[in-house]
Amino acid sequence: MTAARRSVAVAVALALAFVAVASAAAATKDSGASLLPGAGSKQPVSIEADKLVYFDKEQKAVYTGNVVVIQGDSKMTCSGLTIYMEKAAAPGDAAPAANAAQNGAGGSSSHVKHLDAAGPVTVISKTQVATGDHGSYDKAQNKVWLIGNVTLSDSGNVTKGDKLTYDLATGEATVDTGAAGRVKGLFIPGSSGPGGDDKTGAPK
Repeated sequence: MTAARRSVAVAVALALAFVAVASAAAATKDSGASLLPGAGSKQPVSIEADKLVYFDKEQKAVYTGNVVVIQGDSKMTCSGLTIYMEKAAAPGDAAPAANAAQNGAGGSSSHVKHLDAAGPVTVISKTQVATGDHGSYDKAQNKVWLIGNVTLSDSGNVTKGDKLTYDLATGEATVDTGAAGRVKGLFIPGSSGPGGDDKTGAPK
């Protein structure tokens, strides 16, 4: 597995973890909520925190205090998680207001439009680890961001920068730094990680 592919793999794990969190959050508000793109796993998502406050008018859920999110082999921890939701009209519905009037308040489902994770944020998926000061997901832009002291690591291979942007639509991952900084990487020969293409027989 090339250095670029390792960095993208970690970015993908981060993005899917964020989307899984968003999907689970929507489900806690409305059991009919549809999964967001990228959250295709059938595995259950668990969210634990010291406190949860839901603001009905703002359609906002705020988890605070030692937030832990787990789905399958992926785990995300952060100090706070704020989720903004919105009502979703039925597919092909050209008149959502009329639909709501016919079906009542429960006639439409909710989906997540934006998510913010307060740091430090850590996402672990098997051997892949991503950390940063804070993270965000936005449905309209279909992107995930990890910002501030970003570190992506996999089986000893490390990439560092100030900002990771992952585009869910194109699958493009970009690591940026400030004006005076540079992206840094350390890659260990023979350490391809799970699913890699290293066939040298070198110790992993």
